[in-house]
Amino acid sequence: MKERLDVLDGLRGVAVLLVLWYHIWEISWFPAPWNWMEFIPETGFIGVQLFFFLSGFVISYPFLRGAFGGKASPTWWHFYYRRFIKIWPSYVLSIIVAFVIGYAATVRFAATPLQEVVTHLLFIHTWWPGTYGSINGVLWTLAVEVEFYAIFPFVWWLFKRWPWATATLMMAIALAWRTWLGNCCLMTTMPMYAENLPGYLDIFACGMLCAMLFVRYGSALKSAKAALPMTALALVGWVGLFVLLEGIFAYRMHPQWEVAGMLQTRELYGFAFAAIALGSLCAPRWIQVLLANPPLRFLAIISYNLYLYHQMIAREMVTWHFPPYSGDPHFDQPWQFSYTILAFVITIAQAALVTFFFERPLLRLPDPMSQKNAHSGT
Repeated sequence: MKERLDVLDGLRGVAVLLVLWYHIWEISWFPAPWNWMEFIPETGFIGVQLFFFLSGFVISYPFLRGAFGGKASPTWWHFYYRRFIKIWPSYVLSIIVAFVIGYAATVRFAATPLQEVVTHLLFIHTWWPGTYGSINGVLWTLAVEVEFYAIFPFVWWLFKRWPWATATLMMAIALAWRTWLGNCCLMTTMPMYAENLPGYLDIFACGMLCAMLFVRYGSALKSAKAALPMTALALVGWVGLFVLLEGIFAYRMHPQWEVAGMLQTRELYGFAFAAIALGSLCAPRWIQVLLANPPLRFLAIISYNLYLYHQMIAREMVTWHFPPYSGDPHFDQPWQFSYTILAFVITIAQAALVTFFFERPLLRLPDPMSQKNAHSGT
């Protein structure tokens, strides 16, 4: 079984493309090419949940291969070092850029700059209204990710012994958390606190379950006999996801619809992601290439930096009147079109530059613990 699963790279590319389209649409209001597609950009925030699902899959995958696939499990040092070197430098750089260009000052709430920086560096900025959404609004997801990494050793200890019970517990906690928030504070603090780690434990759990099924039964599911059922499973997952998104799109006139519309159903999105991922991973290669293709793999490679900077750049473009406009540009269709195209091109180009000239060189640095062990002969 391959260590690198290019189908998941494709799904990561889809996730970042959805988020990019959503945030650019939020600014430009440029409609989708066809009316029936309008629900896609307006519900593109679902790409964040797909990121969380993929994180649950990929961080548990090497441990599952060690536990059930006869491979060596990574050490906890390696686990945390790889995540630190991948996340921290680019994250800090994006915060510096936000302050240098003045963008952070445009999204300041009740906190001081020092409070913003400290809470962001500790990945706890989502805990308080004054720092949630500050500096750069998209950074709330990094807090969720890093907090899950922090508790993952305990989650893995439980999951290795009782996978289904652990996943069920995670789903129950997430559902109870969101239900409580919906009942107590729908119009006040619910949108903020629902976007904290407890509210997404079910999505992470779905990713972990999907990885477990793939490790334990992937060889059988990739057989010729299973080709048609696995293709059908992927198709069912896509159809189910589109039905769910169209459902929440119809709910968009209600207050707090992005969060309130899935308070009781967020785990259904996790099930749809699992069907898409498992079905595609085990489908014939000609089906896999719909996701495992160069454009989506490229977007996956640059996805982290594309996510970190895309909203900042897109909003700064409007601030600097690039492309030029006068009055309210939301009703200027030529501007909407040119802005949308330029925002896609510029954000993708910038992400590629930061990825290949900053992030990737850091990722190629040798693990200091491995070097120490090599020098000591162990």
